[in-house]
Amino acid sequence: MKILFIVNPVAGGGLAERVWKEKSSEVMASFPESRTIFTEKPGDAKDISKEAVNEGYDAVVSCGGDGTLNEVVNGIIGSNISLGILPLGTGSDFGKTVGIRDFNSAIKAIKGNKKMKIDTGIVEFTDGVKRYFINSLEAGFGADVMNYVDNHRRLGSASFIIGVFASLVLLRKFDAEISVDHSVEKKRTIEIIVANGKYFGGGMLASPESRLDDTVLDIHVLKPIGRLQTIFQLRELINGTYIEKGHSYEYRGKKIAINASDILVEMDGEVVGKTPVNITIIPGSITLMTP
Repeated sequence: MKILFIVNPVAGGGLAERVWKEKSSEVMASFPESRTIFTEKPGDAKDISKEAVNEGYDAVVSCGGDGTLNEVVNGIIGSNISLGILPLGTGSDFGKTVGIRDFNSAIKAIKGNKKMKIDTGIVEFTDGVKRYFINSLEAGFGADVMNYVDNHRRLGSASFIIGVFASLVLLRKFDAEISVDHSVEKKRTIEIIVANGKYFGGGMLASPESRLDDTVLDIHVLKPIGRLQTIFQLRELINGTYIEKGHSYEYRGKKIAINASDILVEMDGEVVGKTPVNITIIPGSITLMTP
């Protein structure tokens, strides 16, 4: 099998580069037809992935965090090439949904060559820019946290919890018109989550019922609360019990529109723009190698 490993050396505060230096000979021995390319700047993983499709590779393996994975997805979407993941980033949340949490489980998945078709979401911004996501999208508080994380990668996994408390200082409630398929509602909230995978935010089980191949997205609109109450409810967001305890408005759908004024949006761990946005699920659009 002809495989291209795309390594983001700065992912995980340099973790990706360190692990690759230690394990690359083992990887190359297991996959003799493989090749490795290191990214040098944002956007490289997308461009390299597109080239891999044109050059006839059987699979591309994203070696980094969820941001690197997002770029790879945007490079291979619409092709028949398979996607592998080697989670070496600050959060690496997507892999948790499919049981790929470390180097060994990632290599096992690639060697086994077991595949499943999974969904992605496509997001359109008001300027016409379109971008795919594979794991999740957030508008509001969670995007503010990720904005902090993106600017403090040197702190490693601690950047998530520090980012939560730093963002609480600026926590704001906002009004949003939310359209899910043919239903439209207006809600006041601090956070809107549109989930394909189960985990985000450095291991939070934010969407426990989500499935990657069910052809719908799960939407969680957090009820508006203050700073102190948010702190008390953090554990419930981390373990997913906030839903059963009634702290959110719940929806599922194929087409979602979020109409709110100038609210930060992040997808797959990277801040990418602001509301309003239109989101549509693309069923079975990625072939993923799984354990």
